[in-house]
Amino acid sequence: MLSRLQSFLSALISRSRLESEMRHEIRDHMERYARDLVSSGVSIEEAERRARIEFGSVPTIEDECREALGLRLVDQLRRNVRYAFRMWTRNPLSTAAIVLTLALCIGANTALFSVVDAVVLRPLPYPEPDRLAQIVIDIKNGSSGGLLVSQTGEIWEAVRDHASNLDAAVFYNGSSGVNFVSGDQAEFLEGQRISAGFFRVLGVPPVLGRGFTETEDVVGGPRVVVLSYSLWNRVFNRDAAIVGGRITLRGEPYTVVGVMPEGFRTTAEADVWTPLRPSTSGEGQGSNYAVIGRLRDDVTWSQADAQIGIVGGPAVDNYRMPEGAEAELRLVPLQRGLTEFVREPLFILWGAAGVVLLMGCVNIASLLLARERGRVQEVATRIALGSGRSGVIGQMLTESAVLGAAGGLAGIGSGYLGIDLFNRLAPGNIGIWQTVQLDMRVLAATLFLSLLTSVLFGLFPAVQASRIDVNTGLTSAGGRGFAGSRSRWPQRLLVVGQIAMSFVLLVGAGLLIRTFDQLSRIEPGFEASNLVTAKISLQDARYEDSTAVARLFDEGLRRIRLLSGIEAAAVGLCLPYERPLNAGFVRLDGPDVDGEPKFSNVCYATPGYFRALGVPVEQGRNFDEADSAGSAPVALVNRSFVREYLTTQEPLESHIAVFGAERTIVGIVGDVPYTAGFGNYGPIDSPPAIYIPVAQTSAGTFITAHTWFAPSWIVRTSRSPEAVVAGMQEAVRSIDPLLPFSSFRTMDDVRHSSLANQRFRATLLAIMAAIALTLAAIGVYGLIANSIVERTREFGIRMALGATLGQVIRAAALPGFIMAAVGVAIGFALAQPATSLLQGLLWGVTPADPLTFGAGAGGLLLVALAASLIPAMRIIGLEPSSTLRHD
Repeated sequence: MLSRLQSFLSALISRSRLESEMRHEIRDHMERYARDLVSSGVSIEEAERRARIEFGSVPTIEDECREALGLRLVDQLRRNVRYAFRMWTRNPLSTAAIVLTLALCIGANTALFSVVDAVVLRPLPYPEPDRLAQIVIDIKNGSSGGLLVSQTGEIWEAVRDHASNLDAAVFYNGSSGVNFVSGDQAEFLEGQRISAGFFRVLGVPPVLGRGFTETEDVVGGPRVVVLSYSLWNRVFNRDAAIVGGRITLRGEPYTVVGVMPEGFRTTAEADVWTPLRPSTSGEGQGSNYAVIGRLRDDVTWSQADAQIGIVGGPAVDNYRMPEGAEAELRLVPLQRGLTEFVREPLFILWGAAGVVLLMGCVNIASLLLARERGRVQEVATRIALGSGRSGVIGQMLTESAVLGAAGGLAGIGSGYLGIDLFNRLAPGNIGIWQTVQLDMRVLAATLFLSLLTSVLFGLFPAVQASRIDVNTGLTSAGGRGFAGSRSRWPQRLLVVGQIAMSFVLLVGAGLLIRTFDQLSRIEPGFEASNLVTAKISLQDARYEDSTAVARLFDEGLRRIRLLSGIEAAAVGLCLPYERPLNAGFVRLDGPDVDGEPKFSNVCYATPGYFRALGVPVEQGRNFDEADSAGSAPVALVNRSFVREYLTTQEPLESHIAVFGAERTIVGIVGDVPYTAGFGNYGPIDSPPAIYIPVAQTSAGTFITAHTWFAPSWIVRTSRSPEAVVAGMQEAVRSIDPLLPFSSFRTMDDVRHSSLANQRFRATLLAIMAAIALTLAAIGVYGLIANSIVERTREFGIRMALGATLGQVIRAAALPGFIMAAVGVAIGFALAQPATSLLQGLLWGVTPADPLTFGAGAGGLLLVALAASLIPAMRIIGLEPSSTLRHD
């Protein structure tokens, strides 16, 4: 089989040369035979005659040689392709519709395959990526569960000290702002904190210098930094002498020990890397670390995984787990660990694109079935003349392949646009950090997809056409050679299947849109208009003292309030809609006090914070200047905190301990939405929150908080946001010229960013659903339009016998509506298990939401009704008498 395929491909590539050699060889043999006859005394004319008789028919010999060389198959393929081009150019509208359908369907799959390739299939850009692992906690809680990729310091130390099968490292899975000074210019950079051995585990050494040593990765160790290639190139002009030199980072000198290669990146687009210095205290008490490892030589995955489960057992037992849950430490491939949170929604979107492609194939097959009914006499004639049913199938599959190739080329173009659209829509925190691009892998997949779809949409119509009755086909006109109305049942079943699949996608998109709508409708609890926000990193040696932080805030706000158009200004550790600091606290009084630590959001704020945001103080009082470092520690809590923790006592004057200080609750403020980060709260919700005055925040709290968070400056202005940016920058620069703002955003921008993931998923699935709905409408329209053409005589007879125009139109359109109703009923049954896959992506709506199902069914039935009525309205111009005379 393989040798015949090689022979065929060789013949296809070298056809002209083989034809020439074949003719030359046949002519040479005949001439030699004739010369031999002449040499024996035969005349030239007689010798040539005998040679022709001896060799026989030259065309027959050529055909036999072509058969042996595989050229006959090449000729047949060329004829089929030429005929396919002629057939499709005769029907430009039908051809354009099919190619456009394929372009949309293949383009959508190409774009999403590019993303899947970047996330799941393409190896990580490190040496031997199949040996890289991430340590996770595998949680099983009944039928549910999942993988936790964030670990505590205790888990890291257990792996580091006892997992001998791994070369392990730890890092903070994200980036944080770093103040960098070059000359007299301050710049905000992205920094990532990593442990010693991090680059070694990944297998990528610095291009200059070295990574961090064990002695540098300890609390109190020397201040060292590794630069990215882009920063080295942009700021230091690729000067190798920078290694060993010093730069100013976080307000103090750091020694540059290395430069990473060009293009190197991790989960963060970092400009600099600094030592993490992991421990079991501070941030190490929470799940703030990501642990990776490389399997040592001659160690299998099963051996390393078994060892991790043993050494991590005691540390996992101390991990705070949901009640009734079982957990164990495990190894997963690093690529799996890095993409854990994006895989499920991505596969759902890719599955939706696959459904759209299948619907496109069904739609095209339906159109081809209708078209083949008009080719009954042609097909019957082909079979009668000896082409055979296999020849008919081959010709029609060739026509489908031509369409598939055209659709594939158009799909590459639409796929490129789809990738561009994906990159524009995708939020920065979606978790895809390898480049999504149209490379050779994706192009090869698109080519294969084009060939596969050409077979899928062409095979069924081709087989149907080859089954016609030859005698009936030769004596019948139009589509009657397909045995009347029974020939339409395959097409009807295809349309019903389209409607069922489109209903599933409509419901899925509707659920995600409803989730996005529910989150969008959350009451902000503050006045979001005319607010400008900006962040400044205070992970800076000059601001580790609480007095220095308070002085910066007080003087900076004083100068900002002097600017024209400023109505209010304040600073707070957290902004609404963003993830705040989560911390434990203890209730100190009340009838049901138990002394157990509980969780809440904690945010420090300057006086005027709630006034600037427009958050009401519902009970008690606000912060004021009297809440100083020397006064009694106080706190404000939000309404959600009261509902969660203080229902059995009077909230005001209650006492709590947070960050090691006892505080009195002096006020209750309204709820504002945050990204909770703990508990069973929604993506955006109003969890319990504690607010403490900046002046009463300890230096240790500042250091801990500023490790992860940059405080936000909030300004309410009557001017445009752009008009106050320069003034804010100058106000802070006049106090500390080496302290840069990282970004300026309006509160609408902050809110928009907080819902980016939900908006992104809902938009993409809605696009898939819209394409599916369009394909279903086209399928219904095509079926009814062809039905009307075939039933024209029947409708003429009905009207001649007294049927009203409305009755005839209803009879023509009713099959489309019935098919839609059947498709929706099937879709209901399919959507129940399908939407359960979306459970983890929904909020405020259930997978079986009746409103979404009802709206999807109603909308689909209305579209099907319109797609049925539009072609049926052509009957209005039908003249029964002329129709009957014509037939």
